[in-house]
Amino acid sequence: MCGIAGYLGLAPDPDLLERMGRAQAHRGPDGDGIFVDGPVGLSHRRLSVIDLDAGAQPMTTADGRYTIVYNGEVYNHAELGAELTDLGHHLRTRCDTEVVLEAFAEWGADAFDRFNGMFALAVWDAATQTLTLARDHFGIKPLHVTRTASGAWLFASEIPALLATGLVPAAPDDTTVYRYLRHRVHDDGRPTFFAGVERLLPAEVVTISPTGVERRNFSTLRDDLTRTRPAEHGTDDETVRDFRARFTDAVALRLRSDVPVGTSLSGGLDSSAVVVTIDRLLHERDGDAGRGDAGRGDAGPRTDHVTAAVGPRQSTFSAVFPGYRNDEESYVDDAVASCTRPIAAHKTRPTSDELRRDLLDFVRTQQEPVISTGPYAQYRVMRDASCAVTVMLDGQGADELLAGYVPQLVVHLRSLVRTHRWAALPALWSSRDVVGHLLATRPNPLRRRRTGVTDLLAPRFTASHREDGYRVEGDDLRSRLVHDLYVGSLPALLRYEDRNTMRFSIEGRVPFLDPNLVRAVFALPDDAVIHHGWNKRILRDSMTGRLPASIRLRRNKIGFTTPQHDWFREQSDLLRDVLTSASFAGRPYFDQPAVLAAFERWVEGSDDLDSMVFWRLVNVELWLREFIDPATDPEVTTMAATPGVTAPVPAH
Repeated sequence: MCGIAGYLGLAPDPDLLERMGRAQAHRGPDGDGIFVDGPVGLSHRRLSVIDLDAGAQPMTTADGRYTIVYNGEVYNHAELGAELTDLGHHLRTRCDTEVVLEAFAEWGADAFDRFNGMFALAVWDAATQTLTLARDHFGIKPLHVTRTASGAWLFASEIPALLATGLVPAAPDDTTVYRYLRHRVHDDGRPTFFAGVERLLPAEVVTISPTGVERRNFSTLRDDLTRTRPAEHGTDDETVRDFRARFTDAVALRLRSDVPVGTSLSGGLDSSAVVVTIDRLLHERDGDAGRGDAGRGDAGPRTDHVTAAVGPRQSTFSAVFPGYRNDEESYVDDAVASCTRPIAAHKTRPTSDELRRDLLDFVRTQQEPVISTGPYAQYRVMRDASCAVTVMLDGQGADELLAGYVPQLVVHLRSLVRTHRWAALPALWSSRDVVGHLLATRPNPLRRRRTGVTDLLAPRFTASHREDGYRVEGDDLRSRLVHDLYVGSLPALLRYEDRNTMRFSIEGRVPFLDPNLVRAVFALPDDAVIHHGWNKRILRDSMTGRLPASIRLRRNKIGFTTPQHDWFREQSDLLRDVLTSASFAGRPYFDQPAVLAAFERWVEGSDDLDSMVFWRLVNVELWLREFIDPATDPEVTTMAATPGVTAPVPAH
């Protein structure tokens, strides 16, 4: 895992490249390098994971034509390397970077669709004076681009690297700010919170040549998922075994590493499934397959080197919150107890005081506002994990793939009622606990006041964006899942994970987003996703005998989050200090008197406004102080203007 940056269209400037590299040094503490060739400059920071002694970047082909900077892991690089060798390529290293470079030399941008993994890259073709930028199928790894006033192109893994050039003015994108405050959405397209800075979309390739700029998708995966017609037969034992084998292969492939690997365990179904699957692979490695179906009948890469990076025992890392309603420690313990091999289970117990202490670094880490303080739990897990491992696997992507969210279940139920009417009653009855909880959490206008989000925003600001709406698929489940994979949910979660892992120089890996597995799931019968009101049916069934019922049959989804509602009451003075500040009052986005009145009602318990609304207001303000306000502004002291917030905690 690494950080990449560069330019096209400037005079040779090694100092600029050095500044860009330093701005994202945490992404690659193990090495750095730059490359300059006429109008192009490339910068690289390396986190060594595969072939530690080789693979330095920028890397150039033997003939000098192609030079690459690359961030990510292509897990099937060994298989691709063998194919390239058969085609006459001489590989000098074991690293995936060289395979990616030689694959581009052989197949051009068509090579990207062959990669099973995560990547963001830039390749310079000296012969045609062409720069190619690309991002993986799901956008797991980030890549940002912008143009300077002179027309030059800049790109980087992280936005601060672009700002470090001095060529990009730091200004907010007001439309993105509005959509975040009003609709609670972000990372759902090319725009970022920084005006003029865009992100490449999943599976997008940008080619910049003397003849112009071309943007296109290198893969048809998204369209294929939309068009896929599910199998007509119902889910049976064979279907379950096939899914389990594919999922096991996806996990095993992501254990390839020359550095220690751990697992992020929330206690939910998805991360627990990853943990027990790794446990089964260790079970096989240790030669005592025979319990249940732990033998080689699941198919896939089953050799000692697959699990070598896990070590003698699997390490899990969890955030728990004793005494709070959303604590999942008992589920974490159940997942660990279900494993057959010894587990080194690490737990971190964040508090609201620690959030206050870490707030500056957390805002800096994410670089753009986030939807809640939930990602802080992951931030803390990664900080602790960095003391022991360099690679972490987790369950990200399963909710978008297998309808893990309540709104997706509602879409399914609505579709059933529309198409099957009375035949939908059994599913409605089976879902009564989930839907009933959703209805119970809606505000009661007879009991408390309900303030709308727009009541807290400046009238002129809302009026200027009145036409900006946000619509999601509400009638077809599969269309909704594709939307959530590419637009509505996953892009934001992947950004949180990338920033939290890389802040502490950790590589995060997500087996549920294996392209082969995703294609296979969308080809399954409908009842493999939701059956009689139970979502993730195929995953639940595949974990029979592996996970206890307490996890396998869980209906309450929590995940990596914080007890934000309680924490904000504990730290109400911190929020009040931000909301009463002169800088907050001077923003064009907020109606400060309305915000303060609503906040006091919320503290008193007389307003049903959600705590996430106040977080969004506070997060925008802190983000503006940190990244946008000029350094001469006395309130740009960022968190120094916020009592109780201290300097960032160093990475381990």
